[in-house]
Amino acid sequence: MSNPKKNPSSRPAGSRPSITSGFTYVELVVALGIGAMVIGVSVMAYGTINGQAPSRRQLNVDIGINNAFAFYGWTDAQTAVSEAPSFAATAMADSLRDQFYGDMAGATAVVCLARNKPNSIRPTNLAIPSGVDPRTLITPDNFRTNLIDPNNVVYTNFSTNAINGATSATNLTVYMLYSGASATSVAVDAIYEADWVRVTNAPTGIYASVRRYVGTTMTGYYHTFYPETTNNAFQRPVAAFFTRSSTATGDTRYRRAENRPFYFFWWPDPSREDLASRYPSETVSGTNARSDYMLQSGATSYFFAVPAFPSL
Repeated sequence: MSNPKKNPSSRPAGSRPSITSGFTYVELVVALGIGAMVIGVSVMAYGTINGQAPSRRQLNVDIGINNAFAFYGWTDAQTAVSEAPSFAATAMADSLRDQFYGDMAGATAVVCLARNKPNSIRPTNLAIPSGVDPRTLITPDNFRTNLIDPNNVVYTNFSTNAINGATSATNLTVYMLYSGASATSVAVDAIYEADWVRVTNAPTGIYASVRRYVGTTMTGYYHTFYPETTNNAFQRPVAAFFTRSSTATGDTRYRRAENRPFYFFWWPDPSREDLASRYPSETVSGTNARSDYMLQSGATSYFFAVPAFPSL
């Protein structure tokens, strides 16, 4: 008796059929061709993107021996800096901005002072003079006169040099203060400085630097260089908003912070090719406050609105 043919459906449960098929030669050729095409397109796309990225020079810039020493403690006037726009400098600027916000969040008070020369005053503690109520030290000039620089050795008199609430000085210092438990002194947690230096030796242009200090120790910085071929116009770096009577001149619409004083200020933007405003059609000459701040806001994305008393 002959054996009947086995029915495939009669295989024991759980058994698997053997797999003997695979890619044919034609299928392999097609798959390899598609893979090569994808790789080729990716290489071309990367080359295009890489070719469009700005190729900026690393320059040796003469910022002057006094500036080099005051900023960094260097004894050489030459500093190596990337020409703007610089992606590396922008990353460092972002990091310093984040640190600034962290310092501000823990500060009891913030004071912005204007100057036209390098800063040489970096204390860690300020004694409150006998008979002086610390609550009266809310304006930049009261802070400067009573605690930090009464003779205008470094800082300018904010009120008499203010236009529309914005000082006409070119450089900026920000004090992060912490009262602590002492009734006779104020601690300085950190100091931030921003400077713009016109470089007259080749290569000519504007050297911009922002730094953070704890006492005399620099803990972080970024810098960039705007060559002379670009528009190097940069306006007033800081404006203070206190009571309407805080400054003798200017538009009172921009001085309404009677109970919650605050500052506007700007840092240089390494991602920009120049320091010119993006909104020239909206700026006018003269004493119009809106034009002063528009020139700033269009020149950099590093804009800060800082309350004088962040804890409040």
